[in-house]
Order: sequence, then structure tokens, then C-alpha cells
Amino acid sequence: MKILVVSQYFYPENFRVNALCEELVRRGHDVTVLTGYPQYPQGKIYDGYGFGVPYEKEWNGVKIERVKVRPRGKTPVGLLLNCYTFVSQGKKWVRKCKEKFDAVYVFEVSPVTVGLPAVAYKKKFGTPVYFNVQDLWPENVEIVLGIHSKLIIGAINKIVDKIYSASDKILCSSNSFVENIAARGVSRDKLVFWPQFCNEPQLDGAEKPDCYSDEFFNIVFTGNIGEAQGLDLLADAAAKLRDTNVRWFLVGDGRARENLENYVDENGLTDTVKFVGRVSENEANRYIHFADCAYLSFKNNRLFDMTLPAKLQSYMACGTPILAAAGGESARVVKEAQCGFVCEQNAEKLAETVRNEVLVSDGLALMRKKSREYFENNFTKELVVGRLEEMMKE
Repeated sequence: MKILVVSQYFYPENFRVNALCEELVRRGHDVTVLTGYPQYPQGKIYDGYGFGVPYEKEWNGVKIERVKVRPRGKTPVGLLLNCYTFVSQGKKWVRKCKEKFDAVYVFEVSPVTVGLPAVAYKKKFGTPVYFNVQDLWPENVEIVLGIHSKLIIGAINKIVDKIYSASDKILCSSNSFVENIAARGVSRDKLVFWPQFCNEPQLDGAEKPDCYSDEFFNIVFTGNIGEAQGLDLLADAAAKLRDTNVRWFLVGDGRARENLENYVDENGLTDTVKFVGRVSENEANRYIHFADCAYLSFKNNRLFDMTLPAKLQSYMACGTPILAAAGGESARVVKEAQCGFVCEQNAEKLAETVRNEVLVSDGLALMRKKSREYFENNFTKELVVGRLEEMMKE
């Protein structure tokens, strides 16, 4: 098949859509990605890229079409212009496009407007659209950004309805998303639970990171360090566990990192909470695999309770016990898999769980096994991408 992938983010930005495209190419499909210039998460275009600078037209067999999207910067206005320019430039590309694809896959992490160029392509060519919902809108705007204007939310709802109406299948990354979208009046025939997958970790010959000491209990968090992750909870719990041998490692980067580092420094936690920074996927998996426990958290609200984060699959793929300060879908999966510990989303409960359950547990080895087994039965690339391929062939 010839497949058009519409994603505001793509290599060298680190998103799961990269691995999906590679896998589709490996399976013999002709894949083209319509995307912007790399700028996430810093909000500025990466060194070596620029609107007047030639870019790679192919990456690991995936063809790339980049449109001129204004970098988001760090302001609400910049974010708005970033969304608008991707839509306008994406539609401009569609108007000029003469190539006929068999399917259009949309990778929707915020903003939801990424789906509009795909809708325009379907209108022009009649090609079926597979819209992959990773973030719910307008809920994301209301709950995360705190915007409740009826005018703004009403306009977003119209965009969402337009995209959902044009989509042939809506791929939902959690069962809660299926229920939420069905409640909007969308036909259940369109809705499919399609979880995120994870690449098989490359751990042959890997060694424990130098910063992990056998005298400490090493807990790792990997991924985006943003407001949504609520990592102030981790820092507060670390302060309550000063008298233990627990060490926390944060592998990744994001908008909330600077404030969190300042908090850690001001509260004398620099020996307890360590910031590793951005690393490759393989390196992140090494930190996960050799950790005693992998940490997952969200801010306490109904939107995040409905979310099944990609890092959960990564933790399971590495066969690591999970410590989840989360509710909803994340808590359900950890409990169902019997691969870790779940607690309420407050520092007191998190510290109590670590002190009274995690540190004294004699079941960590079994949790490692169950974590890996659940991944193999539910989240492998072979299983998940195979399901998408089947839907597209139908």
C-alpha cells in the first residue's frame, strides 16, 4: 500500500510515529510523512534545519515532506501560530499534491488540528483516513490549559466534529477514549481501541548505568518532563524519604524541568533526585531495565485518568516493576498485569507506598516477569502494527 502519514512531529523528534513508519516500510509499504521542521520540545528549530536549508527527503526508507511551520516558542501566541501554520501549509501541500495514496494515517498528539490537512486530502481524493487519538480535545484545552471560554471551546468542538466525521476509523489509545468519543455521538463502528506499541528494547550487552549504585534503591522516570506529569509529587515524596536509600533518576527533558530542578536544589535534594537529561531511546531503555522500579505519574484529573501513556509500554517492554502514582487506565493496567504498585496522587501516599510496600517487597522479581509478559501479550510492535495493517487492507 501507499500510505500518507500526517504528523506535526517526526524524526529527529522522538515520537512513536517514527517507529511506526519504519515498521510499515519494513512490511513492504510505501510511506510518505507530511510533517513540519523539527522543533519539539525546545520550541525552536533544531540546529542544521531551517526553512531555507535542504533537508533529508528520506529516513530509513520513509519519504519526508516538510512544510514551513512556525516554531511554537514558549508563549500561548506562539503555540497558536504553530498550530495554524501547520494546518495552512499542510492544506497548501494537499492542493498541490497529485500523488494518490491508499490510506491516510494521522498521528494526533496535541494539537487536534493536525487532522485538518488529512480531511482536505480525503475531500480531494476520497482516500480513507485513520485518525489516531492520543490527546482528547477540547478536554486537553479545558483541563491542561485551563481555557473555558464557550467561544473557544465551541470552535474546537466544531473542528473535532469535522475530523471525526471525515475519519473512517478513529484509533483510540485507551478504552476510556473510546467511551468518551462515543458519548459525543460518534458511531462505535468507527471506534477502535488501538494502544500504543513499543520497540523491542536492544539490551544485549548492555550494562548498568554508572550512576546506579547497588547500595541504593534506584527508581527511574523517563520521558517528557512537563506539567501534565505532575513530577512535583516525586520531589515532595523524595523529601519525605530522605532517611531511606531511595534515589530517583529523571531521564528526559521538557518545559517543567527547569522549575523542578530549581525546586530540588532549593530543598536540598540534589543527592536524592538526579536529572540525566535527554538520551536516545536505547539509552533510556537501559536506564529503565536496570532500575529497581520505574515511576509513572500524572496530575490528578479526569483527562489523565483516561490516558494510557506510552512510557507504560516502555517500562513493561524492559521488564521493570512499575510504581504508578496514577488512577484510571494506568492504574487498571498495572493492577491487571500484577507488575507493580499503585497509589493515590499525593506525596504522602507515594512516600508511604515506597516505604511500606516497595522497599520491603519480596515480589520484585516476579513483577519483572509479569511486566514483560503483559507487554508481549498486548503491546508489541508486531501485534499493534499488524492490527493497523489489517484495518487498512480492509
